Amino acid sequence: MAEAIGIYLGILVAFIGGLMLWLPRLSRRELFFAVTVRADFPAGESARPILRRFDARVVGVTLAAEAIVAWGVGTSHLWPSLGAPILQLAGCFWAFLAAHKATIPHAVVPTTVREAALAPRAIGPVGGWLLQLAPFAILGAAAAYLHANWERIPARFPVHWGVNGTPNGWSTRTLMGVYGPLIFGGVVVGVLVLLNWLILHWTRRVHASGGAASAELARERRYLLILTFTEFLIAFDFGWTAILPLRASPASSPSMAFPLGGTLLLLGLLVLLFVAHRPREPQPAAGGNVIGDRTEDRYWKAGVIYVNRKDPAVLVEKRFGIGYTMNFGHWISWLILLLVLLVPLLALIFVKPH
Repeated sequence: MAEAIGIYLGILVAFIGGLMLWLPRLSRRELFFAVTVRADFPAGESARPILRRFDARVVGVTLAAEAIVAWGVGTSHLWPSLGAPILQLAGCFWAFLAAHKATIPHAVVPTTVREAALAPRAIGPVGGWLLQLAPFAILGAAAAYLHANWERIPARFPVHWGVNGTPNGWSTRTLMGVYGPLIFGGVVVGVLVLLNWLILHWTRRVHASGGAASAELARERRYLLILTFTEFLIAFDFGWTAILPLRASPASSPSMAFPLGGTLLLLGLLVLLFVAHRPREPQPAAGGNVIGDRTEDRYWKAGVIYVNRKDPAVLVEKRFGIGYTMNFGHWISWLILLLVLLVPLLALIFVKPH
């Protein structure tokens, strides 16, 4: 089991490293390390040393993380290995902050002109809102199966195992103990469905017409596809976890092939998303200024946290890479954050150490 975890962690560290190297190339051409710049700046002489230093730092922390994983597996001390991706992310964030600081002197003022489409968006959730209910149906089917086999569930059963396969977390045959994973999964799926809705109704597009607008629409569809796949993955994973006590030997460590296989498949889909994404040439802006992402640099904290109470958008484009981040100047963002924090609290209720 330790070798399987080591292989998984090694793949994860390599994926994170490759992703971090790719992200600066995926951002809008008028954004460089979350700073608004002229469209020709990222390919210019001034940007190259900034990018080279960032790449070197990311490669360095990635190789260090891989070394920690290999050492942990070779010495059977997996806790350092499990922490390697976290240390890697911290190092990559440090590399980003250094590049962000080096880019600030090259910042330009974006245009204040805004575009708006008069017609409603010609896009909806993947498969329609009925398909968004399917993950909840999967969790409901697992709940029905548990209810029908209630007497077969042991009075006390393991719900967590150490890297050596020994149980170290337990639950009991109670409503929360048995149905806890399904409730936990339902909350996570609910947050993802909410993100689907927010992307469709509470985001602001940079371009309202033309080829750039069509490209944004296609990218938005890819985001929604990934979110929908993640909803199903979460539902299957937590449904599978909930029925583990009904195995013939509930105390034995379960095979991780199913959840790990689903996670690797999701990472593969993310890679396809990045491959399909192509940065767009910006359209000319009124007055000769650049367009950027139609947000001002002053509302971005360290280039990654957006706080603007005057902006009605709940989600805005990330300035580094692709995807969305929340506008923490909007109260709905804090509501979403509260829902996300409820997930680990539910886990603490469900998993009881021996």
